Amino acid sequence: MLKISKGGVSLKETKMEKEVKLLQPKIDIVFQSLFNAKNKELTKSFIEALLEEKVESIVINNEKEITRDKPMNKLGILDLELDINDKEKVDVEVQLLKNDEFTYRLMYYWSRIYAKQIQRGDTYNKARKVVIIAITDFEIDVTKELKRMETIWNVREKENPEKVLTDVFEIRIINLKRVREAYQKDKDNKKNQWVMFLEDPNSKEVKEIMEKNEDVKKAVITVREMSEDEKMERLAELRQKAIMDEKALYNTGIREGTEIGKELRNKRNKKRNY
Repeated sequence: MLKISKGGVSLKETKMEKEVKLLQPKIDIVFQSLFNAKNKELTKSFIEALLEEKVESIVINNEKEITRDKPMNKLGILDLELDINDKEKVDVEVQLLKNDEFTYRLMYYWSRIYAKQIQRGDTYNKARKVVIIAITDFEIDVTKELKRMETIWNVREKENPEKVLTDVFEIRIINLKRVREAYQKDKDNKKNQWVMFLEDPNSKEVKEIMEKNEDVKKAVITVREMSEDEKMERLAELRQKAIMDEKALYNTGIREGTEIGKELRNKRNKKRNY
């Protein structure tokens, strides 16, 4: 561009940055490409924020990933499996589709991870604590009235909830739909910052977060690079379309089920009136 100065006219070269709409990191294929052994320090920062504790050591041992050649397979596995501080196992799953069996599936994941720690001949106290972190794009019925972004579940005595049977069981449910409210209440909370990034990296809130959280800024830059990769963009779009189609089917099923229920009730009421 031309720049006029006191000494006359000079030619200054500038580079205009292209606006890129960032891929959604909550989509499983993007999430797994962001948080993995290659991005260990970024993953460590993310987990520290979610657990709100210092992570001294971290081992990332994902069994499988959604592969680029089979982007439509969910595989039914966890998105991120970790060993933390040589004392606990942490598994993070991002769940975008509402499922009536969701809570049962979390219990299955927890029990599977806990049980596979113990081999024949081992004592039961060898098993480490297992924490499941479920990040959902929907509200589950049991958390609706609590109206919080995060709920934490463990094993307590019914009439004396301060009494914990064991600390090896923990399930955390983070609801993406409530992050904006949580972030507005506490903008300096790193968990709120990371979850806000997962919910929408293109938001004005994330631009604000990037100014004070260097790791979230690095995550945004990494996702930007993915977003400029045509193949990755196409795969992420396929995943997002599949998710939207499944949501539509689920909602249609609910509507149809509701209508059938109404018809059956009306028929029963008519019979009673005769």
